[in-house]
Amino acid sequence: MWLRLAYWLIVWLAVIFSSLLDKYWIFTVPFEWRLALRTLGVIVVGYSVLLSSLAGRTLKRYGHLEPEGGFKAPDRLVTVGIYSCMRHPNHFGLALLPIGLALLLASPTALIFSGWGVAAAMFFLVWFEEPENLSKFGLEYVEYMKRVPPFRLSIKCLVKGFKALREKQE
Repeated sequence: MWLRLAYWLIVWLAVIFSSLLDKYWIFTVPFEWRLALRTLGVIVVGYSVLLSSLAGRTLKRYGHLEPEGGFKAPDRLVTVGIYSCMRHPNHFGLALLPIGLALLLASPTALIFSGWGVAAAMFFLVWFEEPENLSKFGLEYVEYMKRVPPFRLSIKCLVKGFKALREKQE
């Protein structure tokens, strides 16, 4: 788990620091476009944070046979709330964050770096996360894979996630 966290921190820092290289580019973003890019960046970062937060809270609430404190991998497959729309909402949210940061910085260099970070995250999911889930949850996960896509960019998914968390509280 700590290795995954370190990966995302490196990607986010690379995006932020790569924006410093923009002054060496021939191409710079015109002032008129910066406001639009930064507005889009706020939207993407907001969606990313909401998605990751919902995913984490849903896993904590539904993913354990017994209530646990702190961070722990789930003992059971979660298919409710945000997980009924996409298999990897937390990773998707974390992958969107560097793109949102690059847009906030209005930086072409940061946008390129964020694209590589997202591509590496997708590689990680296909080669490590999916096989890990298949070995842990077996046929139940195979059926889940048939029904639910790995990612979905949808406000409806956020609404489902909030409803599932609210229902569990009552």
